[in-house]
Amino acid sequence: MASAAAGPGRRTLAGRSGETVDRLLEAGLAVLREQGYEQLSMREVCRRAGLTHATAYGYFSAKQHLVAEIYWRRVRQWCETPVPTGTPQECLAAVFAELGALAAAEPALSVAASAAVLSRDPDVAQIRTRIGAAMSTRVRLAAGSGCSEDVLDALDIAVSGAMVQAGMGYSTYQEMALRLSRVARLLLSANRH
Repeated sequence: MASAAAGPGRRTLAGRSGETVDRLLEAGLAVLREQGYEQLSMREVCRRAGLTHATAYGYFSAKQHLVAEIYWRRVRQWCETPVPTGTPQECLAAVFAELGALAAAEPALSVAASAAVLSRDPDVAQIRTRIGAAMSTRVRLAAGSGCSEDVLDALDIAVSGAMVQAGMGYSTYQEMALRLSRVARLLLSANRH
């Protein structure tokens, strides 16, 4: 996840009005919760935020960019919390449980993010790379320094795949966490041999 390359984005939020960004993100999340991703429109987000289309598109290229940014902020906040302590297996299980809880807390956002982050938009690609790197770093910290690169790579792939499957409704986010814990147990067992 961490090594995915992103092309240069057209928009950056750095140096932009934090108040305007927050208004757009809050309005976007409210519309997403009420109407779902398919019905989410930048027009409605702008109306709720009390901003013009021109203003909104100066910050976000499309609804995918807006949703990816909302999701990134949630993931970043989670990744800033301390990694649980214990054995690598216990730490990974706790991290996966946290990830499942994070996604389940905002199901409309989590489902929307599964679709939005796959956009080819360069602005979304930058956010996707940040999300992947942050999740990979958290998993690596939980796995500990004794974990091989092969196992860490497999865990990265497992997390990505599990998030997509849960986002598509093939499992709940809590089931996803349990499945990831089982995968981690198998990989850590193989790591010792």
